[in-house]
Amino acid sequence: MRTQSRTTRTRWIAGAAIAAIIATALVGGGTGSVPAQALDLPSWADVEAAKQNEATAAAKVIEIEGLIAQGEAELERLRNLHADAVSAFQDAEAAFQAAARKSETLDAQAEQSRLEAEAATAQAAALVSQMYRSGGVDRNVELFLESEGDTADALLERLASMSKATERNTTISQEAQQAMNTAASLGEQAEVARQQREVLRAEKEAAEQTAAEAVAGQAEALQAQEEQQVVLNTQLAALKDTTTQTVAGYQERLRIEEEQRRAEEARRAEAARLAAEAAAAAAAAAAAQNPGGGGSSAGGGGGNGAGGGAVGGWLRPTSGWISTYFQQWSGHTGVDLATGCGTPIVAPAAGTVTYVGWKDNIGGNMMHLDHGGGVQTRYAHLSGFALWYGNYAYAGQIIGYVGTTGMSTGCHLHYEVLRGGMFVNPLSGYGV
Repeated sequence: MRTQSRTTRTRWIAGAAIAAIIATALVGGGTGSVPAQALDLPSWADVEAAKQNEATAAAKVIEIEGLIAQGEAELERLRNLHADAVSAFQDAEAAFQAAARKSETLDAQAEQSRLEAEAATAQAAALVSQMYRSGGVDRNVELFLESEGDTADALLERLASMSKATERNTTISQEAQQAMNTAASLGEQAEVARQQREVLRAEKEAAEQTAAEAVAGQAEALQAQEEQQVVLNTQLAALKDTTTQTVAGYQERLRIEEEQRRAEEARRAEAARLAAEAAAAAAAAAAAQNPGGGGSSAGGGGGNGAGGGAVGGWLRPTSGWISTYFQQWSGHTGVDLATGCGTPIVAPAAGTVTYVGWKDNIGGNMMHLDHGGGVQTRYAHLSGFALWYGNYAYAGQIIGYVGTTGMSTGCHLHYEVLRGGMFVNPLSGYGV
């Protein structure tokens, strides 16, 4: 099991603004990471010196741009180092989920046919009972023996009515038998589908463990390389910034921008909190007017700090507002919580880390937590990790940091919940 010795460094690099990175570097500090590449990297003193001379600055820009390009190539290598194992896991998971959906559909269809068979059987029985209560065959014979004209007419009417009832009863009985046959057939298909689903579940779980173990050693090297890229890009931006004469001036400008960003985030978080309180008050008022109506399901609102609110006993994994909702029909299998890069992400409930590392160009840096009872949560687009494969996370513990890695257009957390291997809406009681 991996230790958590790098948590402090990771928390610093991911949680601080770029300005803090510069400030630390200027006083002689570093990121504390071991870059994936053994490159001769420029120091912040080099950048400060180069910024004082236009020609030197231009040369340093070219140098750093080259280092960034090399770093991106190394990132790509690390991300694809175990792509086959990750892809095999994703294929196995997709096959399992398709089998699970098929099994659910067949179970529902078999149950519907069983109910239809029961209803048709009951209807046929009721019709037979009605025929006997109305006199049945014995009464018809009596009418025939009386042989009077009016009685004969009544007999013919009765016989015609019985004939129609018999035909109807036969039709209903046939429908009942067909429904029972269909239910039996669908039940057999559903059982086969369930068996196939469990085979695929085992294959999926094995593939997931293989992928997790494969990327476990890669994750720390990947994070170190990403941190190195952050520093190089910040150095490049400082050199290119013509509005300031020194790195310290650039740092001050970034500090102001960071304050403005955090103020805007706080404003949006407060607006979301007020909206959640208003919704809760409205729900309470409605419940007071209709005390027998039952409680509403957990969802929406919650706290806006990392772990600051709880829904259904689960903590909110990070701050921010929901920018995209769960839409499984369109392939969006979680909710997006928009907040600043570097914002801490906490475990919404206790669990064990079962995956940490790069997971294709869609999710980017991802982490999985197994909470037991068939419930798993996933976190995508992370800028950094605070825990590693095999670590235990208690509820509220920082597990990583919001980022924009993978297929992302801005800083946010993509948060997913799976129950029994199937994606469910995180708003159904899982902290948001």
